[in-house]
Parts: sequence; C-alpha cells; structure tokens
Amino acid sequence: MILYRGCLKSCNYNCSYCPFSKHGMSVKELEKDKKQWFAFIESLQKQAEKTDIRAMMVTPYGEALIHPWYWEGLAKISGLSWIEAVGAQTNLGFPISKSFDIFEKCGGKHKKLCLWATFHPEMTTAREFAYKCRKIAAKGVKISAGAVGEPKNLKLLRQLRWELPKEIYFWINKMEGMKRSYTDDEIQAFLDMDPYFYRELQPHPSDAEECTGRLFIEGDGRLRLCNISPAFQTETKSNGRLCSRKRCSCYLAYGGRKNLVNQMLFGPWPLFRIPRRPKAVFLDIVGTLYPNRKEHAGCYTREISQEIQDALSVLAVKEKTLLFFATTLPYEDARKRCRPIWHLFSGGIFAGGAHILVYGISMNSMINMIDMIDMHSVQKEYIYDMNEVVVKKLEPLQRMFHFRMLVYRKRRRCYKITLFRAHGKSWNGEEAEAIMAYLPQSLRNQVRYFIEESCMQVLSVEADKANGMQMICEWLHIPVSDIFAAGDSREDLKMMQFIKES
Repeated sequence: MILYRGCLKSCNYNCSYCPFSKHGMSVKELEKDKKQWFAFIESLQKQAEKTDIRAMMVTPYGEALIHPWYWEGLAKISGLSWIEAVGAQTNLGFPISKSFDIFEKCGGKHKKLCLWATFHPEMTTAREFAYKCRKIAAKGVKISAGAVGEPKNLKLLRQLRWELPKEIYFWINKMEGMKRSYTDDEIQAFLDMDPYFYRELQPHPSDAEECTGRLFIEGDGRLRLCNISPAFQTETKSNGRLCSRKRCSCYLAYGGRKNLVNQMLFGPWPLFRIPRRPKAVFLDIVGTLYPNRKEHAGCYTREISQEIQDALSVLAVKEKTLLFFATTLPYEDARKRCRPIWHLFSGGIFAGGAHILVYGISMNSMINMIDMIDMHSVQKEYIYDMNEVVVKKLEPLQRMFHFRMLVYRKRRRCYKITLFRAHGKSWNGEEAEAIMAYLPQSLRNQVRYFIEESCMQVLSVEADKANGMQMICEWLHIPVSDIFAAGDSREDLKMMQFIKES
C-alpha cells in the first residue's frame, strides 16, 4: 500500500489547533503540488503491477479534496485493474456533487473509493457533517468518520454518533497534549461511541519489522515507513534506522501494521479505517493466535497477547461476530491452550478438520443473527472417522520407524492418528511416504497425512479446514462472503482458497 503525502500544506478550514490552517499556498506552489501528484500517478501506472501495489491513500498535510486534480487522479488510479482500494483523508469540506462529477467523468470506480472523514467542531455542525457522510455512503463509497476525543466535546460527539448511520464506523482519536488523563467515565463514554478506542490508550512499541506492506511517499519522492518515521531516498534506502521512535503514537502508524489484529478488524487495507465486520471469523491457534517460536530455555511461546485478546473480545461482544477455532489441535488441547479466550468462541474445526463442532452461541452474538440461524441447529457436531484397520496397520511400524503412536477417538470412532517422534526429531516426506506405503491401496485412498515437525498427522482424506468452514457456514446459514480466516501453514491454504473462490 502506498500513502501519498505530496507537498500540499494548506487547508480550507481554520481550526485553532491545526498548523496548516495558518499556512497559505501560492498559485505557483499549488501548481507544483498538482505536477507532483500527476507525476506520481504516471509512475504508479507504470510500476504498480511490478511492485504489487494494490491500494493507495492520500494522507496530506492539509486538505487535498478541495482541489479538482485530486479527484481526477483518484479516478485514474481507481480505474487501474490491479488496484483494489483508493482513497483519502478529508474534512469533507469539498463540494460533493461537483467533486463526484469530476470523479465519474474521469472513470472513477465508486466501489473502490474509501474516505476517512474527520469532524472539526469549530468549522461545521454535527448535523451537516453527518448529512455529508450519508450522501457519500449513498453513492456506494466506503467511509469512516471520527474526531479527536476532547472531553469538553462529549455531548457534541454523542450527537454526531446518533446522527450517523449505524453502519458507518465512528472512530475517536486520543487527544494529545492533555494535561491530565482521561477519567474512567470519559473512557467509557468514548468506548460507547468507538469500540476500538481502547487501542488509542494502549502503548504500541515501534517495530520496523512489522511495518511491511506500506510506504509513505512525499511529493519529492522521499519515502517513509509511516508518517512519524524518518525519510529515506529510494536509491540509498536508509542511512540509519528506518524507525527511531519508541512507540507508534497515532493510528496511521500502528494501524498500518500487517498484524492479525489489524487484518481482523479492518481487512487487508486497515489504514482506511473501515471495519470489515465479518459474521464469522475462523482462526488457527499455533503460529497465529500465539507465535510458534522458541523463546528462553528452548520453550515454545504459548501465550496469546493481550492485544489479540482485547480485539477478540470486541469482535465477539461489541460487533456480535461468531468466533471459531480452525486448528490441527484436538479439542481438548485447544481448550487447554486457549483458556483466556475460550468463552468468546462458539466452536471450531479441530484435529485438522476431522472434528467439527458448534458448542454454543452466546446471546450477545445471537442478537443480530436471530433471523439467519435455525434455533434447532445451534449445537452441532460432525466427525470424519477412519477405518480401524489403519490403526492396526500402523501400530507394528513404531519400532521400525522410531515413533510413538497416539490415537484420538470420539465415541469409539478414530478420527486422528499422530505419529510422534521424541527429542524434537522432525519427519521428512520420504519417511512419511514409506510409512503410508504399508497401507493397502484401498485404505491409502481413504486417508491423508501432513507433517508438523516431530508429528505426522493421519486423518480422513475428507477432513480439512475448508470442509469444516463450509459445514459450519451451512449449519448457521452464514454466507461465505461474510467470513474471515487467518492461519500460517500449508494446512491453512485450502481454507484461504475456499474463501477466495467463494
């Protein structure tokens, strides 16, 4: 994703707290900005396919959308086949009809346009601002709206939230420069308006390695990892550290990270600040909900971060999203490892897809789904079992291939076999195929295997996460277009492909 800043440093508003309202730009300076903007677009048209750029956002130092050339440029970019999203930060101080006429005449695609609108109470009323948001949304344009969380404006911001349609996300930015902390009542008031406001209050330690997939570009071609990081030249990259900050102090910084939380809450392009609001989320555990890496003393990290816990809580309780596990772990192991968040989930796909379970849906989640869920199908379970002969054929091989065999059963039906090697010794493909060769072809066609380091997992050929997702969606009448999934291994590829094809 590219974020274009340009050299524009002027605004049509005159907010007392903003430095750009005090800066006017001459005709010559505006012509320079226009020239740089179109040069950027030309470069984007030539390089985007090669550089895998799929989204672009204008994040100016002032207000860009009062100038017609920005609408012309956004239209041109939205017309590029490989661009998925294009947009801008704006105060909505532009003439809507005239601006969209330019956008449409230049071939602009409404469905690709995303606007991040900021409310400035010194310059407009809540009613007028909300009216503009509704008018833009009616055109099929994605839009989020928000304001700085100044305590003295609480009443006004509540009014704005009420004036806005429920489907428009209303975000609150933390007010910087306050000489005191927010009170508990103020925090709760802002959380009632913005369920993600807690993220503004949390420290986000900087980490340049997480800032992949996005770049800020100035009008003169200088690059930044984000809006608060030092600039560097394309040719020389960086002369020093890419980021010298101790923490990400604003949403443009922490919201652009390619992490699980941002992807869950805001989709592939989180910097547009438009929530995805899926009806169901399917999450792998090892390597996704917690990292699959060795820490101190050679032990694996098995802690789910507080950031992920908080995000899942908001999704389940505030957004009424159904959460499901999608893991190769059996049900019992998954429950042990995910105790802090277990109560937020409504079931899952366990043992690599061999055990599918909807064990209950909380009333919080069901409130908005009462029309789409058959009440008699709230609790469902399915097992892809295996022929017991597979167990008998593999048992004699334990000494020959140096493994210990664990057999998982449900109601006396075998649904997964784990061939475990001690001392961390990993399996390889040749060894796995040699073992499977001992099965008669008729049995071999009924099972599949996959390797997880020292574990070789054997299960029904029909058992995989994609089939499990499809089954749960059918049980609960959830369109596949309304689900989200995250994982980190080859076992998750079918799950991703299922969503993509659908």
